[in-house]
Amino acid sequence: MLDTPPELIAVEEPKPGELNEFFDLPDAPAWWAPAPMDAEREQYRAALVTRIGEQGVRQRALLQRQHDLQLTMADKRRHRESENTGRVLDGSAGQEGPASCLEWRLFQRQAHRYPMLAHPTEFGAYILRGHGRLRVYLSGSDSVGGKLRHEVRDRVVADVANGFEPVAHLHNHPFMFDRVPGDRMYTTEDSVNEIGGALAPSLTDVQAYRGMREHFGLKGAWLTNGLDSIHYTAEDFDRLSAWD
Repeated sequence: MLDTPPELIAVEEPKPGELNEFFDLPDAPAWWAPAPMDAEREQYRAALVTRIGEQGVRQRALLQRQHDLQLTMADKRRHRESENTGRVLDGSAGQEGPASCLEWRLFQRQAHRYPMLAHPTEFGAYILRGHGRLRVYLSGSDSVGGKLRHEVRDRVVADVANGFEPVAHLHNHPFMFDRVPGDRMYTTEDSVNEIGGALAPSLTDVQAYRGMREHFGLKGAWLTNGLDSIHYTAEDFDRLSAWD
């Protein structure tokens, strides 16, 4: 558990519900092991199976569903998102696996603030290792999507200069059901049937990852939906598409 009280990081003009937190933890193998299917994860998975079926919750099915939908989108900018789902599906980028204990605990912390199925939100986290410590900068708010804060990034850059490895940037792709055009999930007529949970990075994501790699040497990017995760290497950033 994330039992250590975090340090709060102040930012300019925070969004509704925004929290930027810093955790300094002992590094340990348990963080990197697959998360156990505890009662909370079982309940979450069971609720998803009720909505989309046992096959539907599997990552490949979610990716294929999203890819097929993206190919039909009239908005050509949204249509281009299929480039990345396609590359994940064909094995060109990303390594799928179960969510780790660290990923689940960060997902869980955001889900305790905003129940992920009833009120989907996103979080982001910079994950660094060094000197026997694990440093996590966790940001979340009451929204789908988020803002990369310079107040947080500047601390990450300082940690890297002090010998910490920027292992990954993690964020979640929540499931989004019962969508209506114009709702808080930025739903359009094109995306009303897009349920989320698929772990291919958006073109915007990849553009941000490339910037982090250039700025402070980001080694990877992780996406999770609380059940599964896909890890991308810094080399994958060049195999995936970003905005031109």
